[in-house]
Amino acid sequence: MTEAPPAAPTAPAEPVMGTSRLEAFSDGIIAIAATLLVIELAAPEPGADVWEHLHHELPSIAAYAVSFVTILIYWVNHHALLADVATVDRALLFLNGFLLLCISSISFPTAVLGRALQAGGRPAIEAAVFYTAVLTLAAVSFLALWVYLGRHPHLLHPHARGITLAASRRGAFGACCYAVSVGVAFLNGTAALVVVALLALFFALPPRRRRTTPRPTD
Repeated sequence: MTEAPPAAPTAPAEPVMGTSRLEAFSDGIIAIAATLLVIELAAPEPGADVWEHLHHELPSIAAYAVSFVTILIYWVNHHALLADVATVDRALLFLNGFLLLCISSISFPTAVLGRALQAGGRPAIEAAVFYTAVLTLAAVSFLALWVYLGRHPHLLHPHARGITLAASRRGAFGACCYAVSVGVAFLNGTAALVVVALLALFFALPPRRRRTTPRPTD
């Protein structure tokens, strides 16, 4: 009786890891992105009228406040997303990295918009288009995370596998709204900033999640 040939070696499964390192890295990047916003605010020159200077800087201050709140909301929602994730794979790491790229880029268009709104006219419109386009890209990247998790539910905790569709719909709604803000920016830069501020207030509200585990009985 002849011996059976040895079985062919199987390819190793794609390595996965927990979320702790990903969350720590993301928190650091987001914190730096929020901090960089304030660097673009100009202090008054020595001996200058402080109140007049602050009045002149109001567009930059408004853009700073809206962008800071937007980044804060991304951090809160990102934390909530990772709370539902059990393990991460290579693709999810890169998708998360693209989100961080978009968030860390917000400080530059914020500075451009603030300065352009002070001047008004065509530069304000062009800067607002640039600003809202970056925010739209960030919204799309956050949506991509939920879409990917929906297609790879094994990365999620069991209790969270029923919420990906609702989360993806909310993310798609947000991406569409930010795309609308780009259209508004072509008409008026200040109005586009107001739309972004309203979107920030909307996404500050906690999403309604369908309960995926049975209620405890008395």
